[in-house]
Amino acid sequence: MPPYDGSHGLHGTTAAIEFAVLTLEVERIVVCGHSHCGAIRAAYEGVPDEAINLKEWLKLASEALLPVRACPEALRRTEQRAVVLQLERLMEYPMVKRQVEARKLSLYGWHYVIEDGEIHVFDAAQLAFVPASVASTPGTGPYREYVEHDGQILCD
Repeated sequence: MPPYDGSHGLHGTTAAIEFAVLTLEVERIVVCGHSHCGAIRAAYEGVPDEAINLKEWLKLASEALLPVRACPEALRRTEQRAVVLQLERLMEYPMVKRQVEARKLSLYGWHYVIEDGEIHVFDAAQLAFVPASVASTPGTGPYREYVEHDGQILCD
């Protein structure tokens, strides 16, 4: 998910988000990552020099990368961190933020564990991915103000 930069041009992802939110008036957006993601592995290991566009696209995942060697646990955690990063970036899009704050749009973060055939959902209350089969909520749901442990409400 590219960050919102407000520029004009041939931005396929941005155009799709605008169409979904402004024209179709979707009520839910699901960001779904998956286990054994080749893009996450490539973000750690690199791609051929000739793949210049792919290199640029993979830079979008750099904030999700962990400062460790790519191993199964690091890859799984990075896949999940990439889902959360994309949810955060979606909230940078003015039309998404406006609709979420108006409670007309909900965002959900999922991580599909292929080998188990199970979806883990990002539970904003727990700040963790939990199996959908035992989750108390189906995902992040509508935007809510974040309340610190001391009771302070934090808003943008």
